[in-house]
Amino acid sequence: MELPKRVLTRAEIAQRVAQGEVLVLHRRLVYKLDNWIKNHPGGDLAILHFVGRDAKDEIEAYHSQETITKLMRRFVIAQLASEDATDLSLGRVYRPLMPPIQLGYRNGALDHPDAQLAAWQASEQGKENKARITHFPLPVSLLEPPPSKLSLLNEARISQAYEDMHQKIKDAGLYDLKPRHYARELSRYISLALLSYFFLQVAKQNQGYIATALYLTSAASLGFMWHQLTFLAHDAGHTSITHDYATDRLIGIVVASLFGGLSLVWWCDNHDVHHLVTNHPEHDPDIQHMPIFAISPRFVSRQASAAAESPKEHASHLQSSEKDSATSVECHPENSSSLDQPNEENGKMQNPPTDIQYGLWSSYYRRVLYFDAFARVLLRFQHKLYFIIMSLARFNLYALSYSFLLMRARRDRWFWMETLGLIGFWTWFAGGVLSSLPSWGMVVGYLLVSHICASPVHVQIVLSHFAQDTSDLGPQECFASRQIRTTMDVQCPSYMDFVHGGLHMQVTHHLFPRLPRHNLREARDQFVKPFCKEYGLVYEEHKFVRGNNKVLSQLKDVADQVSFFCCVAEAQAKGEIHH
Repeated sequence: MELPKRVLTRAEIAQRVAQGEVLVLHRRLVYKLDNWIKNHPGGDLAILHFVGRDAKDEIEAYHSQETITKLMRRFVIAQLASEDATDLSLGRVYRPLMPPIQLGYRNGALDHPDAQLAAWQASEQGKENKARITHFPLPVSLLEPPPSKLSLLNEARISQAYEDMHQKIKDAGLYDLKPRHYARELSRYISLALLSYFFLQVAKQNQGYIATALYLTSAASLGFMWHQLTFLAHDAGHTSITHDYATDRLIGIVVASLFGGLSLVWWCDNHDVHHLVTNHPEHDPDIQHMPIFAISPRFVSRQASAAAESPKEHASHLQSSEKDSATSVECHPENSSSLDQPNEENGKMQNPPTDIQYGLWSSYYRRVLYFDAFARVLLRFQHKLYFIIMSLARFNLYALSYSFLLMRARRDRWFWMETLGLIGFWTWFAGGVLSSLPSWGMVVGYLLVSHICASPVHVQIVLSHFAQDTSDLGPQECFASRQIRTTMDVQCPSYMDFVHGGLHMQVTHHLFPRLPRHNLREARDQFVKPFCKEYGLVYEEHKFVRGNNKVLSQLKDVADQVSFFCCVAEAQAKGEIHH
């Protein structure tokens, strides 16, 4: 790799980042991406989360070698000074900077008074009770990450081992497309579509209970087809079918929009961020489901701007409210007067003053995910409502897809192509299928059955993450460590792989997102499991029922804490406890 002549030290990079420049490192190369960020196919956040950091593993996991060597080279402005660069032979590791987006800053200014308050409180300025800076330039010292329990040298060794494993997977030919697998998938999709059409036509020729059963069988077949097509759209969104961006994007848009009524453009924008900041409560949109679900106490912890309470007070509250280990709690109002103190023995919820909002700022949605009155009711029963809500989750995907297209999507060729696909979907589904049904009751039944039969994929998607660690270990944590820590696999025999569509091997998928799903099992068994064992990384795998029980347990733990909170709040309102 030829390095540019210009040299930048870590201190110089920090100064430029503090001024608002978008600089990302790739080994020794320094990319300046200010002008590219709005056009990045993976969205701006995929870049912003790595400003000032060496994104070697992420870049090489998500981009082909051709993209790296030909397209990305044009953004290189300098090389990192040798004295700051990672060199394991000398025991030297590049010290990452804290990306401004993870401190609450975006587009040159503080995104919101409540944006990433915990990170601000952990900074030197926050600890010194200074007023929060609202615009760039930032103090360079603010970009220094808080102390971490992680060893940078150990993380660098894991990163190097991950790089070696990645090369072995390439050498083993596991990135090669095997057409016979997709020929088998295609036959399954066509079979389910034909079954749905067949039962729909036969139902029209019958009456009574027989017709009803046939209509619902048609709906079930359609739902199962959607379930299977989701896996194909997922593959295309990750460019893991042909590895050609334009070809896979076209496949994905046709499958998702025309046949499924959903937006691949939205999904890629959302899902790319999920893969890069997996299970981070403030940054990962795939775990941000307030007020329906909260998988971490951080979603229901104290969230107040500096105007509401001082930074030191807020840090004190965060210390006791944001611990992620889950335990059941009981409400004893008579013992609740001490709950405002940062005492770990008091559990995770505190007795709140009424003028403080609860919730968490989302850097993806750019709004506070409030722990409001509706959430306080619903979250107490989230573990009991989980499967009911997930059975109807496809309706939520419509809302997320269409709101993104209307308000956030770039008006490029993919947007217009997807818009045409969605028009085509509602033409054949609403105009051709639903309008042909004999009654409004049958329309509702057909909608519910088809969408419920497509719903297992929603359980499969969240199963691998909802019960996993949501701690923020800072930019010191390497890509491989983070993905393995926050992801869980599901055990199943190989003949059941088609049911899960590769989503049961999420650890390997998160480590190698462009790897064809039909090769995930081989990569997992030959490379990923031995890698985890050798480097002491906990590879977690459960059977489907056990994994779901773990998710329900996590949801119940948070639900218990919410119930405790509500009990204390009610007692306070009645005057039974006082501050």
